[in-house]
Amino acid sequence: MKYFYLYRIIVLILFNHLLLISLSAQTKEEIAPLRIPLLLSGNFGELRATHFHSGVDLKTKGIVGLPVLCVKDGKVARVKVSAVGYGNALYIEHPDGTTTVYGHLQKFNREVTEVVRRIQYAKESFEIDENLSDYQLTFRKGDTIAYSGNTGSSGGPHLHFEYRNTATEYTLNPLHYLKIRDHIAPRIRALYIYGIDQQGRVGVIRRCEVKNLGNNKCMVAKAQLPAGKIGIGLYITDAMNDSWNKLGVYRLQLRVNDREKFRLTVDSAAFDQGSLINGLKDFRLYRDRRETVYRCFGRHLSSLMGVQLEEGGAILLQQGETVELEVMAADIYGNETQLNFQLTGGTAKREKAGPVLTAGQPHWLKAGSYSLQLGEKSLFHSVDPLQQIDSAGCFITSYEEEPLYQKARLHVAGNFGEKVILCRISDKGKREALVTQRDSAGLYSFVSLLGKYTVAEDTCPPVIEYLGVIEGRIKFKIQDEFSGIQSYRGEVNGRWCLFEYDAKSKILSCRKSEPAFVRGHLNQIVLKVTDRVGNYTEKKLSLKI
Repeated sequence: MKYFYLYRIIVLILFNHLLLISLSAQTKEEIAPLRIPLLLSGNFGELRATHFHSGVDLKTKGIVGLPVLCVKDGKVARVKVSAVGYGNALYIEHPDGTTTVYGHLQKFNREVTEVVRRIQYAKESFEIDENLSDYQLTFRKGDTIAYSGNTGSSGGPHLHFEYRNTATEYTLNPLHYLKIRDHIAPRIRALYIYGIDQQGRVGVIRRCEVKNLGNNKCMVAKAQLPAGKIGIGLYITDAMNDSWNKLGVYRLQLRVNDREKFRLTVDSAAFDQGSLINGLKDFRLYRDRRETVYRCFGRHLSSLMGVQLEEGGAILLQQGETVELEVMAADIYGNETQLNFQLTGGTAKREKAGPVLTAGQPHWLKAGSYSLQLGEKSLFHSVDPLQQIDSAGCFITSYEEEPLYQKARLHVAGNFGEKVILCRISDKGKREALVTQRDSAGLYSFVSLLGKYTVAEDTCPPVIEYLGVIEGRIKFKIQDEFSGIQSYRGEVNGRWCLFEYDAKSKILSCRKSEPAFVRGHLNQIVLKVTDRVGNYTEKKLSLKI
């Protein structure tokens, strides 16, 4: 009997020991930032219009106000409030060397809100970007730190969530830390073949439809192409269970005759490499057809984090030669799609003659009083030269819009009034104001596209429309049709008052509970809105609260 009791004691000791180990392991594990099942509307590294997505977008059931949780112990390092970008955003540093970022928040928790409001009133500014390390705001795993929202440049209610390496600021793929249900392999929708001529010009020469063979395998019909240098582009989307959103690919590999030519693995990214987005993706196909085409070749791509490629990723196709190509696209959970196809070299085409703007060299484009200075790293590939003034006086720098890796300096000589600015004429003919600076010889700006540019005068002040008191907020709509809103200031009874601005809806609002208001009395509200060239509008309103 005594052996039986001794056995029970040993078993209980072992059980308690294992339980403590299990609990200890659980406290070190991250949790999800939302209590609801995780569904993605955007994933890490996917191709956006001007950048690689730096985190994941977590759906919030189409509503705002869900509790946002601290995923592990840490302290608030930074807070940012902005009418654009991440909107209300919180940055929390953790002892393991990572920082988590929570964006588009409706509001912060009470403790953080009190600190933020003190800073906003001290600086008399709605928009702030502050280091809060000295405030010692600490949270434990599972604490509610904020509430989900739709602030900033959000296209709808969701939580933008990031992991970063605290020391380097490199973003890390959050799906290495979060678990979602995903049994769906990426879909290869189309194959694009690009011709690369001897002078370095690049253009699509064929679009090939992809045939699904089942079991995540697909093929493209054998194609004959003019002999010469070619590149491969792949229109790929991914999806997850229970969500209709198109996501980006995690891993992409191209093999030519069983030799790896290109590999992309999306584990980490650097903000200063954002301009490489238009080296990896096809700019025009994204703009015109919203197709996310990954190009497996190109200048500068070897410097992009997560990319490995041989000889720039280009393939030399000889006349009469047949090459075997294999593409593998995968998500982070190992769901894979494989594409196999053959290309045969035919008779080489006669190449277009004439001068080009050669990639890798500086260039100076000039016409009339305009000039554009391109650096050695400005061009992704060589382009046909064009520098002329059209009948409307616009400076045209390319036949089609071309994205630049390194921005170019656009200058127009002349003596201009203070309301004149440089602007881009979009492919749809719309004027878009540029951030314009002045020197002794005229106006200049730094641009990220070869395209069409002109100057224009902005003499129209912003418009302020009073919308009324809605759900406890005094609301105005403010807008400026050309140069854009530079600043706004609201005063109530002669005191600065916190007005919050949402750039998407153009709504500027403040709470009736702000300290400048006197209840039961007539309050004098003065709102001044200024555009980017100094035009301003002032609106005065008397309101009883």
